[in-house]
Amino acid sequence: MKKLVSLITIFFLLLFILNTTAQTNIDNPIRIQRLSDRFLVLTEDSPMENIVVVLASKKGLVVVDATGSPYTASLIRKTIEQEFGRNDFVYVINTHHHWDHAWGNQVFSEAVFVGHENCVPRLQPGAVDVSGMVARSKRNLDDLKPRLATLDPNSEEAKNLRHRIAFDERIYKGLSEGFTPIPPSKTFNDRLTLDLGDLTLKLYYFGRAHSGSDILIQIPEEELLLTGDLFLDIGWLPLFAGMTELDIPRWIDVLSIVLDGEDKVTHVIPGHRKIWSKEKLMLWRDYIVNLWEGVQAAKSEGLDLDAVIARFPLEPKYDYLKDLGHTDAALDRFQRNNVTAFWRQLFTAAVTVVEKTIEESGIEAAISKYREMKSNRSEEYYFDEASFNALGYRLMGQGKIKEAIEIFKLNVEAYPDSWNVYDSLGEAYMNDGQRDLAIKYYKKSLELNLQNENGKEMLRRMGVE
Repeated sequence: MKKLVSLITIFFLLLFILNTTAQTNIDNPIRIQRLSDRFLVLTEDSPMENIVVVLASKKGLVVVDATGSPYTASLIRKTIEQEFGRNDFVYVINTHHHWDHAWGNQVFSEAVFVGHENCVPRLQPGAVDVSGMVARSKRNLDDLKPRLATLDPNSEEAKNLRHRIAFDERIYKGLSEGFTPIPPSKTFNDRLTLDLGDLTLKLYYFGRAHSGSDILIQIPEEELLLTGDLFLDIGWLPLFAGMTELDIPRWIDVLSIVLDGEDKVTHVIPGHRKIWSKEKLMLWRDYIVNLWEGVQAAKSEGLDLDAVIARFPLEPKYDYLKDLGHTDAALDRFQRNNVTAFWRQLFTAAVTVVEKTIEESGIEAAISKYREMKSNRSEEYYFDEASFNALGYRLMGQGKIKEAIEIFKLNVEAYPDSWNVYDSLGEAYMNDGQRDLAIKYYKKSLELNLQNENGKEMLRRMGVE
């Protein structure tokens, strides 16, 4: 009899463990890690593995990042309420303004929304490309569902595809009807402290990095540091050098405060994938410090960019990235891009001047300014294909299609041998409804790069084989 009781006890214990740690089915794709009585990490079981952090304080529940779909956010809210047995949401904090962290805000409408002041213009209705996201999700579903029907339902490929389809369905459901972007109502530009009675949240503006609104959040009582999308190493490489203009000295100052200050750090939680250790973040802080000091010294020696890139290969201590699936080619590209980005902070980015001119005086004035800077050939400015291409996409994201077309045209003029500039111009014309020009530039892109699968797919969608 005792043996039977023991077996029944073990059976129900296993059921409990499965129900509390393996909630990763398609209908409720939320993985739960409870790291303390007051602290949950919720991870969406999806290709992006978005992380949401929840803190239960005396003054209410705090949610850090709300994913990219109100539908997914509603599943997360339900999970939080079940785990804590309460629904007194007091704050939702956005680590930055990107869609996959902030478009689920509306599900927590009773809370106060907190973020850096630069989030506000990026989360206004006119700045959010909802229709584009809905269309992309719909295209993905239309492409993926027929493919799923051809697979063995029990295969690993079919399992992964079902999860990808479920992810796009959650985005599509959440954004198709009743979506409202909600920018922060409580903002700051340097530091902000939130006193929650038994918890203290210290918010620091990191500076221009992955986005223009990146913040770090430190919670001393839980020995916790949240870093948003700045420091990732699975699926992505660290994303701190994502903008044309970077606030590198500020990064170093903020990282020194949170890593070397009086507040202990045990868990470092990024916006996606896996929890980091403090030691891993310190490794990347040292990377930033050493590279920044190195490029400044190289400039004082009169070196050019090629010599600087040759001087700073990626050090062997970062080879752990290979164990996480990153190829030698990807790591070489990553290092070259970072060295280039850091080096260019010592000069003026022409794209920054052009973007500011568009905002202040319009696209025609911006084109004139571009040509003026080009003709002067001053070493004060630098021009590069990638930054102008990124500006074109930012403009498209803001609904400024005509302006984006003009920027992509400048890039075609400057880099006529690059297949990618034609691909981008083709996309802009397609979004503007100018089908003939879209076909023309996609075809030109394929002439230069027969492996451009995106160009082939866009032509197929326009009925061109």
